[in-house]
Amino acid sequence: MRILVIRLSSLGDVVLSTPVVRLLRRCFPAATIDVAVAKEFAPVWLHNPRVDRVIAVDRSRSAWDMAQAVRKELASYYDVVVDLQRNARSIALRWGRAGFVLRSSKHRIEKLLLVWAKRKPLVQTHVVERYIHALAPLGISNDGEGLEVWLPEERIMPIYPPLVRERPAQRTIGIAPGSRHATKQWLPERFAEVAQHFQRQGWKVVLLGSRQEHSLCATIAKQLDPKRTENAAGVSLEETIRLLDSCHVVLSNDSAAVHLAAARRVPVAVVYGSTVPEFGFTPYRVPCCIIEASVSCRPCTHIGRSRCPRGHFACMRSIESKQVAEQLQRFVAATVLSGEDQSR
Repeated sequence: MRILVIRLSSLGDVVLSTPVVRLLRRCFPAATIDVAVAKEFAPVWLHNPRVDRVIAVDRSRSAWDMAQAVRKELASYYDVVVDLQRNARSIALRWGRAGFVLRSSKHRIEKLLLVWAKRKPLVQTHVVERYIHALAPLGISNDGEGLEVWLPEERIMPIYPPLVRERPAQRTIGIAPGSRHATKQWLPERFAEVAQHFQRQGWKVVLLGSRQEHSLCATIAKQLDPKRTENAAGVSLEETIRLLDSCHVVLSNDSAAVHLAAARRVPVAVVYGSTVPEFGFTPYRVPCCIIEASVSCRPCTHIGRSRCPRGHFACMRSIESKQVAEQLQRFVAATVLSGEDQSR
């Protein structure tokens, strides 16, 4: 049996698709399972023992050219194609190769009602659960487990290592201040103030982000104690995962860092601006803390914008660093450090 799972982008969405492959492998242990993903996000799958082949595609090409470029890597026929992308590129990849196509729901009407009518869904469905629901025709249901991103040495291990990892000795907070969209970024000086709050209590701060976010993280790092600060923005995905493993908690915008932390079973606090948790992208299957402002114009988008459409950016500006520090402190005490000596 041959199975192809398609989720090309973005980084967070690719991480959110990992339970689908785990469930397929458990249901069809002898199957060949390939995944198609944008080449920049291929490292998510690189060491996953549940995957046979990673087909990395070039999204800079047109849909047809992209599909032709990986024609030899794709099998000529797949018994099942699980299309979690559902766009022209995914259609081009599976065209003429699929015996049976399964698709996930994008809940477009629900998103539109949230953005334009501010009408929240009666039942909030996480994106992971939407992905898994696509497998229902195969008799597959949710296993109740979380996301996965494997390290090279973990590939041979019988269980997913973060499930049994011990907490690190040095109290460390990971801070991911960036995002692809400006309206999803909390103010950098307020991230710095929260980091200062934890450093005064002896915590180490690790700044996380992409290569493009290195200067943003450097700006924050300048305001912190250099002996207790590491700017790791721009390192490889593997190194980011290792740094996340050293963290007790992660404070992030609504970005891919949330899902990477969740994949490594690290508790997460998320600051929401122009988006809202009801879109279904909350930290999956880990303790989480939601930080948001009550602003009538939220959400103004389901993916983020380059600037606030009303010019005031109140969704982020009204969230004070003191509020976040106190909320995060309570979250850490209740979930992360419970059972430990709080005075350490």
